[in-house]
Amino acid sequence: MRGIPPLPLLLSVLGLIPFVGGVVAIEYAEGGWKGWAIYSLPVYGALILSFLGGTTWGFALADPQRRLVPLRLILAMAPSIAAWLIMFQPPSNRMLSLAACLIVWAALDHLMARRALLPEWYPKLRWPMTLIAAASLIAGSQQVG
Repeated sequence: MRGIPPLPLLLSVLGLIPFVGGVVAIEYAEGGWKGWAIYSLPVYGALILSFLGGTTWGFALADPQRRLVPLRLILAMAPSIAAWLIMFQPPSNRMLSLAACLIVWAALDHLMARRALLPEWYPKLRWPMTLIAAASLIAGSQQVG
């Protein structure tokens, strides 16, 4: 993962623990722990989706050239709103919808980075992390549904 600053890489990898751990817990936990895992995996996914919108907001505000800032700030609200609406769905649907949103947002981040609106290294970090998170949510939905 050349070119990615070490601290964001480390924190992102650590941020995958609840995704992977959630899938493992859904598969192997029993009783109330299984219910907790089924509940907590999509909640964490929704939090991360909202966080990713916040990163877009932060990059827009920090842009010294102030390129498309109003549009980027408005766009950055979409993940939080999507995450909130997704949480009204049944658990397996929540997980699939969150996986799809994470992938769509990674694609948008990739496009923004290509237009120099995000750091060049950001998609290199986002894609592997997004694919692992999305795969975890998909796997979790299969175990629940």
